[in-house]
This record gives sequence, C-alpha cells and structure tokens, in this order.
Amino acid sequence: MTPPSSLAEAVERRAHADADGEVIRRVGGSSMSAGLVLENAVDMAGSLATLVGSGDVVATACPSGPTAVTLTTALSWLGAIELPIPITLESRVAVRLMTAAGCVLVVASTDRLSAELHSIDLAGAVGIPVVTVDGRWDGLAALSDRTGPRPSRRRTSRNDPAAIMVTSGTSGRPKGALLCNGVGLGQSARVRRAMQYDSRDVLLNVFPWQHVNARHAAFLPAVESGARLVVDDFSARRFWHTAREENVTAFNFMGAVCAILLRGNESDDDRAHSISRAYGGPAPEWMCREVSRRFGVQLRQAYASTELGDVATTGRLVKPGAAGQIVADYRVRVTADDGSILEDGLTGSLEVLPRRSDSTFTEYVGEPETTRQAWRDGWFVTGDRGRLVDGWLHYEGRSADTIRRRGLTVDAEHVERVASVHPDVAHAAAVGVPSELTEDEVLLAVVPHVGRIIHPADLFRHCARELPRHAVPRYITIETDLPTSTGTKLDRRALRDRGLPTAAWDAEAPHHD
Repeated sequence: MTPPSSLAEAVERRAHADADGEVIRRVGGSSMSAGLVLENAVDMAGSLATLVGSGDVVATACPSGPTAVTLTTALSWLGAIELPIPITLESRVAVRLMTAAGCVLVVASTDRLSAELHSIDLAGAVGIPVVTVDGRWDGLAALSDRTGPRPSRRRTSRNDPAAIMVTSGTSGRPKGALLCNGVGLGQSARVRRAMQYDSRDVLLNVFPWQHVNARHAAFLPAVESGARLVVDDFSARRFWHTAREENVTAFNFMGAVCAILLRGNESDDDRAHSISRAYGGPAPEWMCREVSRRFGVQLRQAYASTELGDVATTGRLVKPGAAGQIVADYRVRVTADDGSILEDGLTGSLEVLPRRSDSTFTEYVGEPETTRQAWRDGWFVTGDRGRLVDGWLHYEGRSADTIRRRGLTVDAEHVERVASVHPDVAHAAAVGVPSELTEDEVLLAVVPHVGRIIHPADLFRHCARELPRHAVPRYITIETDLPTSTGTKLDRRALRDRGLPTAAWDAEAPHHD
C-alpha cells in the first residue's frame, strides 16, 4: 500500500481499518477510538473552514491528549499549517514567530488560556482572533459555536507544509522550523521499524504535544501500527503504576527520564510491568545497562532533530553507548573546525545530507539568513558533535555555544542578557556543564562591576523571575574576567572545557548564601 501523504490521511486509514479500536487515552481523562478521532476532527474542520484555508497558519496551544490530536488532525484535513506554541516559550518569541508565519488564528484549550493569560494579548498584538477548542473562556467563542459543512480531506503531498515546530536548531535561540508532511511520516516509519510495533503494543508518552517526540515518534507510529497511545505528564512517582494499569509495552524517553527513574529506590516491583523496550536517547552506556538490569527494559536509541527526524536508530540490535546506525534516508559526515572531513573514530561536527526532499525542514520561518547558515554545500550542520565507527553514530554532545537541558535547548545569549541586567553584573557567560541527568546543567559565569559584590542567591532569584524554568542557571561562579578569542569575542568553549569549578554556587545545594 502507498504510504499516507499526511497525518489526516494516516488517521483516516486507521479509522477505516479499526473504527472502534482505541487509539489514544489521557491518563485520568478521556480516551478516543480512531473512528471518533476522525469524526470529531472532520466536524472541527467544518468549524475551522470558515476561518482557515489550505496553506494558512494556525497557532495552537493544547495539552497532549485526544483534544490536541483532534485539532491537529482537523488542521491537516484542511491542508492548513499548525504552529504549536510550547508552554515554555516566551511571549516575545511567540509574537515574533506568529507574525513571521502570518498566523490567521489562535486555537487554544481553556486550561492553557487560564495558565497563560498573555495568550489572548499575544493574538491581539498580532491582530488575529482566538477561539477555544473545548468550551468558552471569558467570552471567547468556542469552535463548537461555529457550524459549517463537513469538508472533504484536502489532497496534499508529502512535500506540502504541515507544521512549524519551535526548535533551537543549530543555536540556542528559538526558531520555527517549517516541516513538510514527509518529515513526520518518515520519522514515524523509522520509529516503527526500530521498535517493531504492532497492534498488541501500548505506548506511553510523557512529552508535550508541542514536541515532535509526541507527534512523530509516538502518535503517528501508534496510528500506523495499530497500537494504542497513552499520554501523561511525567511523574516518577506514578510512572510504573501507570505502566502496569495501562498494560504499557513501550515508552519514549530522553536521558533525564531514565536517570530520574533510576534515582528511585530499588524494589521487588521494578520488573512488575509489561514494558520490554523504550525509544529515545542518546543515552550513555551505563544508563542502557542499568535500565536493562533493573527494569528489564531495552533502550532502543536514536539520534534525531526537529528539522530531520531520526538520522540514526537502533533496532533489536543495540550497541550500548551508540546512538544507532545511519538510516537509509540520510548520509552523515563528521567534520573538523576547518570543514575538512574526519575519518572514522574521530570526534567533530555532525553534518547530515538528506537523500529525499521530503525528509528535511524547508526553512526557519522569517529567517532566511539563519536558514542559509544551517547548511553547508547541501549538508545540514546540526550543531552537535559526534563520531562514526563502522556505520554507528556516537553522540558526543552539543557544540560549545549550545546548552541542552531536560530535552530543551537553552539560548545562552538570552541567559547572558538577563544576567547582565542585574545591577551588580558587568559581564556574563552561560555554558553547559555535564549533568547527572545525562544532558547539561546551566553554568553562569559572571564578572562584577568595579566596586560591586555579586551575591549568587540574589542573582539566581533575578534569573528565575526573567527566564523559562529550564533556562535558569543551576550553577553560578564569580570571575575576575571571561575568556575571549581574538581579544574581543567571548570564548564559551574555553569555559565549557574548563568544566564545573569546585567553588561554584549550586542552587540545589542544601545551604545558600
């Protein structure tokens, strides 16, 4: 059978094959069959059609679950382009992205509006209407208030645009990567092959709907394999209870998820579940071995990006410490700082060549120069470091100027700007240092103004007020000067290579000044 050309077509095929079979469930909430998802999505598309046409961009704000799935399917049904707004996204960035994308509408859940009162103001700033997807909110109209004919599914190709996903790309600053249908569908196919999903599987996903992990590496693989998807917010306390109650057979992870699960006390119930494998990573060798030993779960890893999807994956054959073998849709090379290609085993910058036009992002919306800089002679410059050994990719972390924390990339320059506003700070630099949760912690190095004293606890509180939670520095160190290259440009690599100073102030330490 010819592969589907859109998310809506994938849902339609599942509904026709198994209309009554459950496809998604929110823990503690509602569940939906494939047939009901399709029926509700087509009804919603009829309501949206009075406001949205093919190719129009719609900003959305919904928690992961049946409602979000229905909305995404409805937009795909119309051939519209979805811009999911992450909870952690700063309002100024949201306005910039919505304006650059030419959004025509905001569709939000009432709970997201309640938690983010600025959302309505954002839409007003951009000059577009807001509707709610699940009821009225302070006088805003709900989609259910609108009626329209049930539209036919818009016939789209795998090269047609489908979503603008917020990503940090090759730097820490948030950007909107325009993805065509083929990026998500291609990732779904690679995940299904690596994980060997079928109709007996129950998948657990704890990531927000605004992340490609939930959409392309969980929902679409479940839809296309006949499996069932269970979604929840991450909680180490109830994770294994949910796994047992829902008969989960596989889950998606990032390194922090597994590290947090391993922190819990070992018990006789550690293997009292039906999970056999998990998808995600990259994870270090020790984590693969410990998760297997303690929980009986095989970590099938992948190296992926928002812009491309999975570039390397492991299937049943796992090599602990390696992120996977390069998949057929891409070529990968490792380059030195001068752009020369490095031989096997040497660590350098990872660059990826897509073999198909529908397996890569189209652009960073509204940022042609940034888009151009992301490519080198047709190769996508990932901003990651790694090495190749006999076709296996070993991930070695982000470049010196980027910080990856809890699955999110931190904009180092924004952290530095916020810190520099503090009256005692003359200069600031933010870098990533290794975390026990396998990714980075944020280290902020600061130089005080002459005659001023910086109190780390006070600076930490200042940063916590102004920055997203994942970007707030854990460590603060007071310096007399910061390293520079050519005497003027901040040299973050020198700071990062130095590691964590023993005297650094730690926000998670029991006693603070």
